[in-house]
Amino acid sequence: MLRKHCDEAKTDSIEAIEDLINQESSIERVVLIDDLFGRLRVAAWIRDKPDAMRVMIDERLKSVADPYWTNEIWLASDTSTGEYRLAELAWKTGRQISDRFKVADRHRRLGAWLADLQSPAWTAHIEDENADPRDQTSATPVEHKGPPIVVFHSFKGGMGRSTVLASFAVRRARRGERVVVVDMDLDAPGIATLLASDDKGTIAQWGIVDYFIERPFVQLDLADYYHACRSETVTGSGEILVFPAGTLNNDYLGKLARIDFEPTGDGLNDHPLRTLLEEVRNKLEPNWILIDSRTGISEPAGLLLGGIAHLHLLIGNSSEQSWRGLRLVLERLGADRVRQSLPQLECILAHAMVPEDTKAARAAIEQFSERARDEFASHYYAYTSEETEELGIWDVSDLEGSDAPHVSIPLYYKPKFSHFDGLEDIADSLASDADFGAIERRILERFGVFEERENG
Repeated sequence: MLRKHCDEAKTDSIEAIEDLINQESSIERVVLIDDLFGRLRVAAWIRDKPDAMRVMIDERLKSVADPYWTNEIWLASDTSTGEYRLAELAWKTGRQISDRFKVADRHRRLGAWLADLQSPAWTAHIEDENADPRDQTSATPVEHKGPPIVVFHSFKGGMGRSTVLASFAVRRARRGERVVVVDMDLDAPGIATLLASDDKGTIAQWGIVDYFIERPFVQLDLADYYHACRSETVTGSGEILVFPAGTLNNDYLGKLARIDFEPTGDGLNDHPLRTLLEEVRNKLEPNWILIDSRTGISEPAGLLLGGIAHLHLLIGNSSEQSWRGLRLVLERLGADRVRQSLPQLECILAHAMVPEDTKAARAAIEQFSERARDEFASHYYAYTSEETEELGIWDVSDLEGSDAPHVSIPLYYKPKFSHFDGLEDIADSLASDADFGAIERRILERFGVFEERENG
């Protein structure tokens, strides 16, 4: 019979180690290591009586973590040993529990979700005479300026994420701007086909998976990896340059399987996505970079939610599955960073699939708004303090703000956007729909741009 689940054993081990640290001053610091197989071991720095402390730690963890406890305790006393080097590495990569205690988890995958938090490569800058330079969104001050990078993410599919992205792209293009769209929904690509180069659905032959694989080996011609959506009926005087995922043929799966989304020890500085974005900024000089993210807890989503973007549009509905997923996202964008005294990554929340019936819509919006308030208070906002004010961190006092991140924008369900023959059939609707107009305004306002309303 199962005596204890893995999660329970780990929780009990953390509590046991915390008690030991509080009781024994000779324990300088400890790392609890959860290995690839869910087994637990410890690295400990002991000031005196190391043998006695080893026995005490072993007995305590055996009593609370059996059968997951390995009986392995690395004593980091001799700096010349392999155990010392492993212990120091575990301490460096561990998650802080207290000043003297960390937990180091080992993973086979999803490293992009668990890697160190990053910051955008440049400060978002919009050339607009109405822009307030104090309102430019950036996680940390950086030297270079460039176009805003906006990630569009929904934890579950079928929320209209790509349609919302396409609407913003079309609206800005009709303002005479150049918009770059990057398809990072590599498992189920589609935005490039929606924003094709012609009415036949033609897209670039090569795409993101090709760029990621080829970039380390050769000097690339960026033009090989994107196509232009450029027509008067769709984009007006502007243009949308689209980087597709790649051609879905027999080679695509093999290429996708080779891509490593996890940041290296140097963070994102040498990651192909960072390199691509910098090339796009320098060579194409767009007004905006919009990234269509993969849904769920995918590797691309983890990479995109780790700090590479200036703003994140989160799309969800009232279902419990959607909220449980968004909670993980909010932790990554918010609470994880607050715990490290960093400002949250900026986000906007959209409430998708609101029913058209007025009474049902009112109830759905009220329920969603209340849940959003609770989830953001628990997983995104910080508690009010002088430090949060100095760092520019969103805190619980912002729960009363009308444009705070938890204040959602309703997106009513509209059948015309669920089926159409080509983009030109819905381009005018994308550019005039009031819901999409509210999304556009909220995004612009986050970067200090306030435009007069046109067509909703």
